[in-house]
Amino acid sequence: MTILKILFLAAFIGGLVLAVFAMLHGVEYMRRRRNRSRAPSPFFNLPAVAAFAVGFGAVGYPLASKTRLPAWSIILIAIGGGVLAITGMITLLAQWALRGLPVPLLLDEQEIQGQLAVVTQNITPAREGEISYEHLGRRELVPARSLGMAVIPTGSEVVIDRIKDGVAFVEEWAVVEQRL
Repeated sequence: MTILKILFLAAFIGGLVLAVFAMLHGVEYMRRRRNRSRAPSPFFNLPAVAAFAVGFGAVGYPLASKTRLPAWSIILIAIGGGVLAITGMITLLAQWALRGLPVPLLLDEQEIQGQLAVVTQNITPAREGEISYEHLGRRELVPARSLGMAVIPTGSEVVIDRIKDGVAFVEEWAVVEQRL
């Protein structure tokens, strides 16, 4: 039972450390994701792992310390506690923290900034064109304007600077690449 106590205590402390890390660095950590074309998982992420570890440790440690239940039943009950902790965290976020936010604010507009796209209709200083890019596994077509005064022909690669009122403001990739 001593090994179980250490396991549950380590899970609880590790979960608290992960929770603090997620609170302090979560936004920056998520922005540095390697594959930005996929949405982050609502179940397999840092806060979910932290919630599971805290719930697992908080339920398992008292059971291992104060009861004479067999080890397998303590572990199963502790896993249930971890699952309840994740469920509570997701419910709390969905019902309290994210309630009332308009849908566009739920999508991280920072993910669009710097996104590569391809011009599908010529962009001129006098007329909007159109770009195509992939976001969350879907191909998006958006009206586009150039940040400069140059004509950007169909098939050119561009970088999205921002999207405002449904119009993407773009710059040619070659220009951006020179600055890098």
